[in-house]
Amino acid sequence: MKHILAIDIGTTGVRAIVFESAARACGRAYQELGTEFPAPGRAEQDPEQVWRATTSVIAKAVADAGIRVGDLAAIGIANQRSSILAWDSKTLEPLSPMLLWHDVRGADRAGELADLGYFVSASMSVTKAEWLIRTNDRVRAAAREGRLCLGGPESFAVARWSGGAVHAVDHANASSTGFYAPFDLAWEENLLGLVGIDPSCMPTIVDSSARIAVTTDETFGARVPIAGMCGDQQAAIYGLGCFEQGATKCTYGTAAMVNVNAGPMLALGGEGTYPLVAWSRDGKPIWTVEGNVTTAGAAVQWLRDGLAVVEDAAQTSDLALSVPDNGGVWAVPAFQGLGTPFDEGRARAAVGGLSRGSHRAHVVRAMLEGIAQRVADVAAGVWEPTGSAEAIRADGGASRNDFLMQFQADILGVPVERSPFSDGSALGAARLAGVAVGLVDEEEIGRGWKPDCIFEPTISEDERGTLRESWKKRLELVSKDLV
Repeated sequence: MKHILAIDIGTTGVRAIVFESAARACGRAYQELGTEFPAPGRAEQDPEQVWRATTSVIAKAVADAGIRVGDLAAIGIANQRSSILAWDSKTLEPLSPMLLWHDVRGADRAGELADLGYFVSASMSVTKAEWLIRTNDRVRAAAREGRLCLGGPESFAVARWSGGAVHAVDHANASSTGFYAPFDLAWEENLLGLVGIDPSCMPTIVDSSARIAVTTDETFGARVPIAGMCGDQQAAIYGLGCFEQGATKCTYGTAAMVNVNAGPMLALGGEGTYPLVAWSRDGKPIWTVEGNVTTAGAAVQWLRDGLAVVEDAAQTSDLALSVPDNGGVWAVPAFQGLGTPFDEGRARAAVGGLSRGSHRAHVVRAMLEGIAQRVADVAAGVWEPTGSAEAIRADGGASRNDFLMQFQADILGVPVERSPFSDGSALGAARLAGVAVGLVDEEEIGRGWKPDCIFEPTISEDERGTLRESWKKRLELVSKDLV
C-alpha cells in the first residue's frame, strides 16, 4: 500500500487529498462548512456537520483516486487550531457546538489570565473551554460523571475513528491552545485548575508523526493507522520542507501566516508573534515563531465581491500589471483588524491617495501591495530570533498571484519561492503520516524541494527603504488611536 490520505479540516471547509507516496495527488474533494454567529464576537460550528463533511470528502477523494479505504497506508490530519468542543467519552456524542478560534467571547477573561502571567489570548482555547464548563449543563454533568472529553476537530475525529479508544492531540496543536506548558511539553495544570478543568478531560499529547490510533471497520470501513496530526500552519512548514533553522514560509490564504523554523529550542520573536511547536517526532519538538496578517486573500475577495472591480480574483494580477505604478493610491488591508505586531481587532481598512486620475487598476495594485507590505511587517517580527531568511517559501491560493509574489520579493529583499502545491497543510499532514509508517523519507523531502517559480527582488535597497517608510505612515493612520 502506497497511498496516504490527508484531511485538512479548515474553518471554511474540509479538504481530503489522496497522495501516492506523499508526492503526487491522485484524488481530492472539498466541501464548504457553515458557521453560525449567534452574537457579536461569537463564532460556532456544528460538530456533526463537520463530521459529515469530513466523511463525505474522504469517500469522494478515495473514489477519485480509484482506490478503496482499505488500500490506504496511513492517514494524516491538519486542522484549524484553537477551536474547541466537548463530547461524551462513552457515546462520542457532541455536548456543545465547536467554538471557533476567532470566537472572542472570552477576550476580557483572556486579558485577566494574561495579567497573571499565562500565555493566553482571546483566540486560544482556554477561555472558550472555561465558558463551556461554566455555562453548559451537559458539559458540567459529563465532567462530574467522568465522561467529558475536550479537544479540537482533530481530536474529535480521532476519537470517533478509533471507536473512542484514543483521545489525543499532537504537540503542535496543543501549543496553540494556551493550555500548553512549553518548557514541560505538557498541559499547564495550574491554568487548568484556575479555569475549572480536570486534566483527565484533556487529550493525551502525542508526536505529530507517529502511529497515533487505528481506525475501525465500523467507523472507517477498514483498519488504517492515523499517523500524522498537526495544526494547519505548522503542517505547511513541514509540507514545504522548511527543515533548516531560519527557513521561512508564508501561507497566503484568507489571512497570511508567516512561520520561521526556530529549531529545537523555544524562541521568542518580536511583538505580536507566537512561539509554537512546529511538529514533533520521537519525543523531540521543532519550534516555530509565527505571525499573522489578518486580512490577505480576503482583501482580494473584497475587490471582487465588495467593489466588483473584478469578476475573478485571478484577474487582479494582470490588472495590477496593466499600470506602471499605483498612481499614488495606497491601501491598508485591515478589514478584520491588524494582526502582528499590533494584535488589534478594532483597526479598519483604508484606501487613500485617490484622485480623478485613479481607476480600478490602481486600487487593485495598491491592495496587493498592501498585503505584501503587511507580510513584510510580520516577517520582521518572526525573524528576530534567527535573522532574515535567504528566501521565503509561499503556498496558499493567493500565492498564485504573480504580481503579489513579485512585489513581495521586492519589499522583503529576498527571493520568494512559490510551492508547486498550493495546499501545504495537506501535503505536510500526508508527509508526517508517511514518515511515521516508513513510506516517506524526511531527508528526501528536504532535498526534493523544487519551487514552480522563483521571484527575485528587482528594486534597490534605497527604493525598498523609501517604500517601507511610506508604508509606516499609512499604518499610523489606522493604528494610532488603537495601540
